[in-house]
Amino acid sequence: MNIKKISIINDGYIHCKSNFYSSQDILNNASFNFEVGINRLIGEIDSGIWAISYLMSMYNHRPEDFILFEQPKVTVNNKLISLDELSKYACYMDKLDPLFSSNHSVKKLIMQGLEHSKLNCSYDDIKNLFHIDSNRFERSLNGVGNEIFKAMAAIGFSYKKEIFCFPWLSNRRFESYHENLTTLLQILEKLGKTVIIPVGISPPKT
Repeated sequence: MNIKKISIINDGYIHCKSNFYSSQDILNNASFNFEVGINRLIGEIDSGIWAISYLMSMYNHRPEDFILFEQPKVTVNNKLISLDELSKYACYMDKLDPLFSSNHSVKKLIMQGLEHSKLNCSYDDIKNLFHIDSNRFERSLNGVGNEIFKAMAAIGFSYKKEIFCFPWLSNRRFESYHENLTTLLQILEKLGKTVIIPVGISPPKT
């Protein structure tokens, strides 16, 4: 699917989880619109911005985390589709996503992704595309350090994912990833992917 625009209206409770945080969140008939490129959402951990990212990417994998009062209204390129269908094109940029649950090396996970998707490129092409260090490429995600988001995105790309949904990151944590994360966002944007990244509010300057 060539995703250009996404619109979602949802009403319900969502228990958002990541490697860093956990939060009970609510979407009270909330409406969101996303376009190809970087969709940076700014707000508190329980302001709904993490909930929409989690809903789009983890609905099929962790149904116990969702209490929806009615089926979300989802359109892609102005056409109605189900949330189940949308979720097939999304990956959650956290080890909670089943794509990242294995202890295999990044290289092995990308090879598995290419076998699944039949994408016309090699694992070396993807390693170079996402600027992943050669040594870390041979490690599991637990050993790639600050390149973890680049490694996850490379794996998601190998599975032909179109939507990259991040967990909520505090502003301080977002800044701690600095160039690794900034570079990755630019790569995904150039590839025509849709990125949802909820980030905490910047502290006031003193």
